[in-house]
Amino acid sequence: MDFVALRRKHIAWNISQNPSSIAIHRKGKRRKGGGYEEFQEDLPSITVRIFIGGNAQSPQVDSGTIGTVQIDRAYSLLADEYADIQAGTEVSDSFNHLGDKFKVLQVMPHVVNGTVVGYKADLERVR
Repeated sequence: MDFVALRRKHIAWNISQNPSSIAIHRKGKRRKGGGYEEFQEDLPSITVRIFIGGNAQSPQVDSGTIGTVQIDRAYSLLADEYADIQAGTEVSDSFNHLGDKFKVLQVMPHVVNGTVVGYKADLERVR
């Protein structure tokens, strides 16, 4: 049995049960010459499944000098093996969905027999 194909099929089925189309906005910095240059780009839309993850905790309130923001880290997303989703010290992905802004905190590949079959990402919802 081809477990890679089977797992990819399972991920596609899971996404199809409650699909969301998102367009990722990427900010980051990349090496240029002896330093770095900052960049911003909008990626093509992808279809993912957004769900309440296992990190469900009470929303946090951040009161800055400009205003108050509610941050909720209870959300995750599932994407197929072709998704271009990143999070790290040099890149930051975010997207808008149903009136809320989400920031990608961490991306974990699903690997079967050494082959990436999909991705799970932890999200931060900012309202």
